[in-house]
Amino acid sequence: MKPLRLTIMLASSLTLAACSMPNPYSSTPAPVKTTRPAPSKALPTPPPAPPVIDMPSAPPSPVEEVRSENLASLVDGLANKLKSSSAINEVQGPVLLNNISNQAGGPIDTNGLTARLQNNLQGKLNFADGAKVSRLREQLAYQGGRADMASLVRLGKQSGADYLLSTTLSRSGANLNLKGQLMELASGELLWSDSVSGR
Repeated sequence: MKPLRLTIMLASSLTLAACSMPNPYSSTPAPVKTTRPAPSKALPTPPPAPPVIDMPSAPPSPVEEVRSENLASLVDGLANKLKSSSAINEVQGPVLLNNISNQAGGPIDTNGLTARLQNNLQGKLNFADGAKVSRLREQLAYQGGRADMASLVRLGKQSGADYLLSTTLSRSGANLNLKGQLMELASGELLWSDSVSGR
């Protein structure tokens, strides 16, 4: 047991001796000479850029007013083209006449033009019941539906129509273009398509 005691005493004395030795890292720090940066020349600041003002783009040129006589002659011309086509002989059931779609810009009485087209074709085509179509259109509008082709086909079938006659009025410069299409609702087959142009 004595050698163990002796070993412990020897280790303890060495440890104590090490603790009493000066720490080389705890001595006074090395002297540091403070320096100040050399004064620099102040760079001149550039003048502020002028503010950018976004100017609104030029207003669109006003849509040239279209005379109702010109529109009536377009409707009459399209009706005559449909009457003279062989496709009108294939129509055996009621036709849903969709209101003329105004893509020409500007206020145009498309309801009056649609009525004129229907009157021109009255002897050649049998149109779906107007009151029933109006009720179905109101329901479609109430339900937030759009008049895309799928909803028009659905509307045509619900109204008892076998065919859909749709027309679109568009503008190219000063010229107006009225395009019509006659489609069989059951098959989706396009039976007739034509257009007339004018000013």
